[in-house]
Amino acid sequence: MGPWDVELGWDSPTAASIPLPPFRDSAEHRRYLRFLQLHLALIDSGSPTLSTVALSTALDHDAAGTDDDSWHWLTALEVSVSLTSWFPAPWTPESLARTLSRHHRDAPAPTRWAAWEWLGDPSFSAVPGADGTWTVVRSERGDEETGQLPGDRALVVLWMDHFREKYGFPLAHVVDPADVAELAPASLAVISADATDAAFPYRASWRDQRDQALAAARDAQRLARPD
Repeated sequence: MGPWDVELGWDSPTAASIPLPPFRDSAEHRRYLRFLQLHLALIDSGSPTLSTVALSTALDHDAAGTDDDSWHWLTALEVSVSLTSWFPAPWTPESLARTLSRHHRDAPAPTRWAAWEWLGDPSFSAVPGADGTWTVVRSERGDEETGQLPGDRALVVLWMDHFREKYGFPLAHVVDPADVAELAPASLAVISADATDAAFPYRASWRDQRDQALAAARDAQRLARPD
């Protein structure tokens, strides 16, 4: 993949009612997290998987453990989960850059003429065009490559791709086969126990709701496609 190729489309949809930081009150922060937890459950095609349940619960505990003033902003965990899961918050370049700057040293920073710069080696810059497009330059050790993005949403998607952490352990890591083999029997027992729990109504009803919502979204996409 080249520097302008990302898994998510440049014009991928967002959910307009998701509030953005800085939040006006703790209720807005909670609403953001509820949307994030729903998103994690919707993209999980399992029962949902126990790992998704664990992550959603961790987000609840993370929010509960913040002090009185921290509800204005996302925690490092919330930012990481949002980016890695391609959470469809309606970010603007300004709102995402400000949020990233709280947790990433090389986050997008404004420069002259409404331009942006981010990362180090390679480094990137983006200059807005009069028609709403962005000209992005990738610089690495004297070499430059230029690309064109169609608008603000595309710039946001590019930043999400640059700052998301998709190689969490054990993916793309060296893993000791002996450690995997030692855990496997116990993990197999958990898989069996969770399969029993997944049959209970509290999870089956969610799967029905998820499947209906995704089926309706697929139908709407097909109708929206030109012949």
